[in-house]
Amino acid sequence: MFLSAISQPLLVGILGGLIAQGMKVVSFLLLEKRINFRRLLETDGAPNMHSAAFAALTVAIGSSRGFGSIEFGVAMCFTALVTVDMWNVKRAASRQAEMVELLVQKLRPGALARGRRALSYSVLDVLTGTAIGVVTALILG
Repeated sequence: MFLSAISQPLLVGILGGLIAQGMKVVSFLLLEKRINFRRLLETDGAPNMHSAAFAALTVAIGSSRGFGSIEFGVAMCFTALVTVDMWNVKRAASRQAEMVELLVQKLRPGALARGRRALSYSVLDVLTGTAIGVVTALILG
């Protein structure tokens, strides 16, 4: 009952994000030879879940409502904002974290926890997420 009340483009968008998160677990398994389910909840790295979800939603809206529709135009604007912001905001947060770490190292050498990594998204992370979203929508649409 509940799923029938949810629009098909929304389901495609959610699925696009879930696929991107699942791929993080698979890529970690292939690279590290062990499974890490925490990657399902982590928001950094490739592919970017946010860009995957929004790209899938946008393409699904375009497929169902038309690529010239106002709904597609609004979704496209939101997708562009999300993808650009994901890269820029995370990049800025990563730079800030690096500066704080340098400051702490100078003031108290050895005080930082080992194995920590700053959050960051590269253009490739965002583009792979976007590609996954588009492909998901095209396959399901």
